[in-house]
Amino acid sequence: MSKISDVYTAIIAKMEDLYPTKIRLHNPYELIENAAMVCKDSWGLAVEDASREDLEYCNLSISRTFKAIFLRQFVTLASKEDGFDAVTALLLEDQQTFLNAFYSPDEIGQQGIIERIDFTTISGVNQLVSGEKKYLFSEVTFNILISEAII
Repeated sequence: MSKISDVYTAIIAKMEDLYPTKIRLHNPYELIENAAMVCKDSWGLAVEDASREDLEYCNLSISRTFKAIFLRQFVTLASKEDGFDAVTALLLEDQQTFLNAFYSPDEIGQQGIIERIDFTTISGVNQLVSGEKKYLFSEVTFNILISEAII
């Protein structure tokens, strides 16, 4: 297996440890495609583009973009904002937990493989409507720079 596979597996394992009560999204690319049961309180990981970076001679250095997604069902009762505020606060906590756990390669057990982790976008809270179900979600986009000797 290559280093990118090791990194991907480590990210998934770390997220499973961080969010043991959440369900992993079956499709993190199209949130609406996930079953309602999964979307009540879930996380997902989307793999996005990569680009080459020149670090050292004879090393292949790739910066791969990932997106962590946090999704929670939102219910309103009699036009009260309490549910909205509670879910918003929980999503912000989900983001902060993620940021605290992924600030360094050491935190995910991939020191020596990962050169650095950079957070590029930390989204606000967004709404998703699927039929009569309403959800709030947030995303954290980050780059992981992996350097691998090619000779």
